Amino acid sequence: MKHTLLSLCSLTLATSSLAQNAEDFDPLGEHLNLPKQIRVMVEYIEVPLPELTKLLAEPRKSANDGDLRETVGKLVEAGTAKHQETQFIIARSGETATTEGILEYIYPTEYEPSEVPNEISSNQDTGQAMEIAKMVATPPTPTAFETRNTGSTLEIQPTIGADDKTIDLRLAPELVEHIRNEIWSEWNGVHGKAPIQMPLFSSARINTGLTLINGQYCLAGTTSMKGEDGKPDHQRKLLFFVRADILTAGL
Repeated sequence: MKHTLLSLCSLTLATSSLAQNAEDFDPLGEHLNLPKQIRVMVEYIEVPLPELTKLLAEPRKSANDGDLRETVGKLVEAGTAKHQETQFIIARSGETATTEGILEYIYPTEYEPSEVPNEISSNQDTGQAMEIAKMVATPPTPTAFETRNTGSTLEIQPTIGADDKTIDLRLAPELVEHIRNEIWSEWNGVHGKAPIQMPLFSSARINTGLTLINGQYCLAGTTSMKGEDGKPDHQRKLLFFVRADILTAGL
């Protein structure tokens, strides 16, 4: 009788333990009850136009561009391609996140024109009056300013799908560089120069929405790099590779 009771107790404990384990057991191995967030990485890789043409020559049916990323990685190792920038940022599902590596470039956008006195003392001769006018003339004066962020910026808004594997992603990566200042008008006075000038910027950016699979690469877009003169060089292409990883908190 004692053996029977012990056996029943052991069976009850084992059944209870199995039930508890069954509650914790996740057959998909995805830990569905734990909070999740998304890490997004964007790589900016420069390749020559002929290499890009080779990469995309064959029609593609899959959005998984892991093979393209592997091929481009080999081009980087061989010196044919070049990494320009890599950014990553973590965000919660449905929220917007931004990462920046920038220098704020502040420049004038509006000027008051240069001025000279309306009247010069009548007891001055013409030559003296001209010299006085030069001395008191005011140069063009900036009256309004704007700020342009130069460097790299990445803004994302990811959303995890109901299957916990797909990710809907809005993203806007951008690279901005100040090239030079263009002089629109010269002004030379006795106290120095005060030209009216405007900055020239180069930018490489995309703004798009993607549906990604957790951990897979996607070639989100391409654009042209800038040349030495600051104008787009269509023989040099910048590739935007994107990868999103679902991270489970508490593991």
